Amino acid sequence: MKTIRIFIASSSELKGDREEFRAFISRENDRLHTKGIYLKLEQWEFFKDSISSTRLQDEYNEAIRQSDLVLCLFYTKVGKYTAEEFYTAYEIFKAQGRPRIWTYFKNAAINVGAITDEINTLLEFKRKLGELGHFHTEYTSIDNLINKYRSQLDMILPEYESDSRPEQVETANESSDEKEEGPVENSFNEVLTKNLLEAISTHNRKAGDFLSANADWAENEDLVKTAKRIIIGGYVGVIGGQIRKLMSIGAEDYSDSKMMRYLENCQITAKRGLQLICYAMLSSLWDHQLADKIEFSSSQKDGLVKFFRNAAEEDILAFVELLGHLLEIYTDNKLDFLISESLHLLTGLQEDGDIRNACLKLNESSQLLKNASYTLEDCLEAEKNLSVVLESLSFLSEYRMISINEIDFNQQRNDHEGLYLHNYTLLVGESLANNESQSSVRRESSPVISHAVIIFKDNYRNNINLDPFIIDLNGLKLEGGSKICFYSHANTYDDLSLNYSFIEDNSKEIIKKSSNPRPSDSSLNVLNSWLSKKENRIDMNLDKVYSLFFEAKKALTGVEEEFAEDSF
Repeated sequence: MKTIRIFIASSSELKGDREEFRAFISRENDRLHTKGIYLKLEQWEFFKDSISSTRLQDEYNEAIRQSDLVLCLFYTKVGKYTAEEFYTAYEIFKAQGRPRIWTYFKNAAINVGAITDEINTLLEFKRKLGELGHFHTEYTSIDNLINKYRSQLDMILPEYESDSRPEQVETANESSDEKEEGPVENSFNEVLTKNLLEAISTHNRKAGDFLSANADWAENEDLVKTAKRIIIGGYVGVIGGQIRKLMSIGAEDYSDSKMMRYLENCQITAKRGLQLICYAMLSSLWDHQLADKIEFSSSQKDGLVKFFRNAAEEDILAFVELLGHLLEIYTDNKLDFLISESLHLLTGLQEDGDIRNACLKLNESSQLLKNASYTLEDCLEAEKNLSVVLESLSFLSEYRMISINEIDFNQQRNDHEGLYLHNYTLLVGESLANNESQSSVRRESSPVISHAVIIFKDNYRNNINLDPFIIDLNGLKLEGGSKICFYSHANTYDDLSLNYSFIEDNSKEIIKKSSNPRPSDSSLNVLNSWLSKKENRIDMNLDKVYSLFFEAKKALTGVEEEFAEDSF
């Protein structure tokens, strides 16, 4: 196994980008281990002061000397240690011809109030880079950074493959030669863009106006880009975010990695769409069940129990089945549901229905990915099947999603009523790529539920609260921006912890019941003292998600929490 050491340097303000880059490297390792390659990431969070008998920065510099690749990220400032790390790498490169060095500057919106004199360090550093003849690159979001760097890796990894797995590299090169006889047609996203733009045009005014004014849009490269942005912004929240990733992958140069990720994301995007409807229906059904108990058929109850007791993440077909059961429950009992358009999906989910067939074919891509035997035709087929699923969900372009964070009460002198200030993040396809996005504030005369992701159509007070099935982990942890996570499964036969998937990179987040109980409300002094500590409020928020899941489970299935018995 050939180990390639990658050192990543940046200031603390880009911690979120570093974490998501680390998740990207982890995903790459899943793919590269079959080629005898392991990417070992070194970043300053991995070092401990206690292990250094010298200046800690010397530990970093020694790690740079041992590295093959160095990646430097900058935003609004250049810390002296990050600059030192770059110059250390540069001097070693001049002497040894390694490590390779990349510098990326984040070009994204900046809160003007956060700009300080330290921005001068950024300008000075860029000037020095120019004097050194070192070219830097800009990136706009973590997706953009990952796509840019993946292209660089794809170019240099064959050097390491030839060192570690000569026989496989020869085979891979032969296969590549076969694929690249003549120009490779990079037709990704064409079917998706055309079909989805037309599908949402009856629900989304911007899409409708665009089509009316630009009948030949598909022949104009600039208008194609506009069409893609309309689709990304048109589909509700998390679905727009998934489409954005597909559009981003589709725009890359042709590579084996691109095909793999495109297939994976076609599957994930379809599953997220079905999950969103399922989770909205489960949440509303929970409310119906508490108000007026409903009797389920045996197959419907079995479907609900299976969902709540799953001990591993289900595939797309499992959500086809779950959605079918939920739609039957709503139609059999004539239950009201905010997203009423979804009730028409039942026909497409039945045997030989178009949605079911498309999901069956998408699910078959798992075997292609497992065997690494996919082709351009497989990608186009997956794109067509995804289009079928997303076209059936085109009504979601009439809905919006927001994450409600903290709610403050503001009352000035001589103001007898006061106002509630709802701090929220509007979840749209583009903004989901920026986990440092700033929240907005809405002034209202009464509060809504805080720390919740909600979906609504016209009036945001008439909404579906998706908690605990879809959560904003950053909001719950009282951090900036949003980190939207979908419920995945529970460790039913172990510690009962809840598993969630972060929608941007599918990384796992786990919520366990804390051992930090909230004090009784009977002693306000004790409670206030406890709430004054941020870590206690975070535990309270996460414990609430945990308890809500098991309350929903009991209400919808009758199954209590399944604690393991003590053994003596």
